[in-house]
Amino acid sequence: MTQRPLKLGVQLLGRSSVPELVEEARSAAAAGFEVILVPDHLGLAGPLVALVAIAQAVPNVQVSNLVLNSSFYRPALLARDLASVDSATGGRLIISLGTGYVEAEFDAAGIPFPSPGARVKIVAEMISELRRLLSDPGHIPPPVQTPPPIMVAAQGDKMLTLAAQQADIVAIASMGSEADLAGRVAFVKEKAAGRFDDIELQFAFIQVSMDDPSDLTLLRMLAPPDAPEEELRKLTTVLDGSVSAAVERIQRLHAELGISYFTFSKTPGTSWATFEKLVAALR
Repeated sequence: MTQRPLKLGVQLLGRSSVPELVEEARSAAAAGFEVILVPDHLGLAGPLVALVAIAQAVPNVQVSNLVLNSSFYRPALLARDLASVDSATGGRLIISLGTGYVEAEFDAAGIPFPSPGARVKIVAEMISELRRLLSDPGHIPPPVQTPPPIMVAAQGDKMLTLAAQQADIVAIASMGSEADLAGRVAFVKEKAAGRFDDIELQFAFIQVSMDDPSDLTLLRMLAPPDAPEEELRKLTTVLDGSVSAAVERIQRLHAELGISYFTFSKTPGTSWATFEKLVAALR
């Protein structure tokens, strides 16, 4: 496998207004990040409107989501909106798709909460239709990229298989050890077969607490409520400690597992100044 150069992105969290996201995006760009991502959850700013505003304010970054809830959208309508975003950003969009997992958000939106298997099928249909529609030179509105790259976030076998076979970027959502993450990469390689070298691998550090190691706020929202703190700190998705230790871990995952695209959650436990040091050390 040819080793790709590192690509670094940051996910902006906890911001309910577009102006707040734009200000955070300026700080992210100043810190050296190449990709700025926003989530797709009710109670936060609209995930596609925010990308356009960010791209206008920060003209040298790609924009993306981590990730769009495929069950919230119909393919033709989402293709229209994604094409508009790609056009408005000058071809800087990375499409990012997932199954959606917060049942309360489906209830609030008045949308039935599909079974896990049904949600995987929805993502599969979405990938196929978006690629078909946005590859069509006659699509209106026309995107700049035909089509934009598609990232799929996956953890279980069914979604990882789908991502390995159809996505341009496979976001491995591992909530385990480095050995678990290595196993998931091996699974993707097996399922991707001959197209593995064409896939970019992504991994997200969900909890970044380099300035304040006691901050496990975001991880506590995702982990079982009775999970011991010492066990949470062993998860690969937790990035704490010094900048040099973080650099060593990222470079090891890059060299040994072939993961080239890393994203970091902007949590209270890490300042933009520390992120700037991290990005500079990885260049």
